[in-house]
Amino acid sequence: MSQSQAPSEIAYSWDDPDLCPFCMTDLDNPGAGFIEHLDDSPVCERGFETWRTSVANDMRGEWSG
Repeated sequence: MSQSQAPSEIAYSWDDPDLCPFCMTDLDNPGAGFIEHLDDSPVCERGFETWRTSVANDMRGEWSG
């Protein structure tokens, strides 16, 4: 895996599913690879949880994704 940015709790970009948006690391695969990456990167995991909470607060009811 390559990493071109320091991990950040604020996403750099969400336009490439093969990269973590919080640290720009190449992911093994866009689905499960992202979840595995979050298990290994506390900063990225916090960023994702912050993003997910923000999205849930913006939507009515609970977001299932």
